[in-house]
Amino acid sequence: MIGTSIIRNGKLAAPAEAVFALDDVDATYGYGCYETLKVRGGALFFSEFHEERLLRSAAILGIGHSLRPGDMTKALGLLLRDNGATECNVKVMMIGHDGSPADWYAFLLPPVLPAASAYERGVRCLLFRGERHFPAAKSLSMLLSTIAYRAASGLGCYDALLVNGRGEITEGTRTNVVYARRGEPDVLYTPPSSVALEGITRRTLIAALAEAGVRTVERPLTIADALGGGFSLALTSTSSRVMPVRSLSGAGVGASVGAGGSGEEAPLEPLRAASMEAGAERRVAVESCAEIDRARLVYDAYLERYASEHRP
Repeated sequence: MIGTSIIRNGKLAAPAEAVFALDDVDATYGYGCYETLKVRGGALFFSEFHEERLLRSAAILGIGHSLRPGDMTKALGLLLRDNGATECNVKVMMIGHDGSPADWYAFLLPPVLPAASAYERGVRCLLFRGERHFPAAKSLSMLLSTIAYRAASGLGCYDALLVNGRGEITEGTRTNVVYARRGEPDVLYTPPSSVALEGITRRTLIAALAEAGVRTVERPLTIADALGGGFSLALTSTSSRVMPVRSLSGAGVGASVGAGGSGEEAPLEPLRAASMEAGAERRVAVESCAEIDRARLVYDAYLERYASEHRP
């Protein structure tokens, strides 16, 4: 955390005021939701969309609260001014309570800035079997995502991509997935919002691409498609923007996937160090394509325009 103050229920507070009892099961069991926003050059990005999603997550999880539309954006402006912050991330957390309104907090974090070279080279991702409960909610209950991300990070991967029981890649642990069919211009695909969190970057990328004449279509991404060489992939998130994927790794990745996308499932159980030592990991290259590169450039220009219009 950075800064000298936080927000507690809409008001400035000292960080020491953010406390909870050890027997508070709502806090310790992750009964809550959260958002992560970015501030670049003094511009707070898409706060109204983040606030909208926070309220939607609370409704999905049945969390009662007193937060009204506009309250979060107003409080974040107060927090940024009090700390003189112009380059940071902002985390907003809402913790539910049984029988009383939720508490909500906001605090500043150092900005997350991927290396510029990653956008040119692309990144490696780990395929990891798992499905989040309540995928439309950005929940504080992060056990699956934490285990998957740590497995990926331990192997030098940028993120873990979750694979459901139908053998479809749904989302990353902290990213959304978009993909393009090689040789098919002006169309970008993304897994359906029914199986993944509707990311703010995903949402605004779709808007930016529409302005540029590119359609976005929701379509399941099977492992067979991802590994078959006909599609290029990228990740989207607040910090990553549009990050190209260059290779996919996993335990036995692709070992039982039919070339025709028959629906057979690849053995993508959570990885263990022992299985990696036994040489179980395999890596498959993912070629880039013009549509992914175009999406990245279009979105970067969209962000620049947004920043110029929202700097204080």
